[in-house]
Amino acid sequence: MASRPLATDPRRLRTSARFLLRSLSLRHSTFLVALLAVTVAATLAASLLGLQADLRNKLSAEMRGFGPNLIITPAPGAVGALLDEEEVRRVEPLLRRAGMAPGAGPSGILLAAGRARERAPAAAWENATIVGADLRDLARLNPSWRLEGRWPDGDSGCVAGGSLAGKLEAKNGSFLDLEIGSVSFDCKLTGTLITGESEEEEILVPLARLQKAIALPGRVSLATLWVEGNPPTAKRAARVIEKAIHGSQARVVWQVAAAQGELLGKLERLAVSLSLTVFLLCGLCVMTTLLSLVLEREPEIGLMRSLGAGDGEILAMFLGEVTLLGVLGAGLGLGLGLGAARLVGHHLFETRVVPRLEIVPPVLAVSLIICWLSVLLPLKRALAIRPADALRGN
Repeated sequence: MASRPLATDPRRLRTSARFLLRSLSLRHSTFLVALLAVTVAATLAASLLGLQADLRNKLSAEMRGFGPNLIITPAPGAVGALLDEEEVRRVEPLLRRAGMAPGAGPSGILLAAGRARERAPAAAWENATIVGADLRDLARLNPSWRLEGRWPDGDSGCVAGGSLAGKLEAKNGSFLDLEIGSVSFDCKLTGTLITGESEEEEILVPLARLQKAIALPGRVSLATLWVEGNPPTAKRAARVIEKAIHGSQARVVWQVAAAQGELLGKLERLAVSLSLTVFLLCGLCVMTTLLSLVLEREPEIGLMRSLGAGDGEILAMFLGEVTLLGVLGAGLGLGLGLGAARLVGHHLFETRVVPRLEIVPPVLAVSLIICWLSVLLPLKRALAIRPADALRGN
């Protein structure tokens, strides 16, 4: 009568399990050496993946402090040289559908050249750029800006750059007169903006107020936004925007995007090079340990074969052993690796690394792959053992 396959024969499964447990109990020291090697690999993988995942998010947050990394402007030679505000609003859902998450924005901005003065006797006029924008969105896009005072609550308020406010001798609460060509209007100064850049010479007013004043409803000069990811992601987002908004040009702010990409690239290259080296050494250690285990167990394997065990039983025993090795090593490595990541993050990067569940599958996969690849050569030798030679001690 034909024998039942291993997968459907409970007796053979129980026999293989007993051989596995017996082998581990007799050779626990050898198994522990292999377990140590797998744990080292899993610890490294868990610590590097934990650091990379957490620091990538923190680095993106830090880079966001430098301002937007994409600017949308009318294409050179475009008729009207202005953008439609409604089309700008459609950019965010468009990028999300394309798999790119805008971290902030887009924020439409309308620019006008004009002049300003404090409403006071004999006050002098100063040239100024009048900027219309959703001021709170603009502040979210530029978290490094420092505002002394508050953002306007309605359409009647405004914010002045620190340098311009000094020239106007204007303080928070005073009224400013603004002129843009033949158009004039006023606003109450609610805050002074300190940036150290060109915004120091600007007057920021709510977008709707400026659009109404210069009769350009629904139009903006440009839009800014922040796209999560490295420079290639920002460049891909720029191409998507240019196709979606007719007559537009999307430019990547390379100083911001390249700095982020360079730091992330260095971190990834370090992680890959260290990982490959350690994984190779750990794999060689596991393979050598398993090969010595096969040599020790040649009489045992010969006895199994003489009792009718086939290649399936031998294969199941060794695969069960190394799979258990990989799972245990992954579990220990995750605990040690997350602890190491927290220590490195605290002492080297001065930040708290938060454990992330998404690193569990890759760490488990790394441990199992190392074990399965390492068992190939020992398994080939084990399957080539002949019962008679093994029992004679040849």
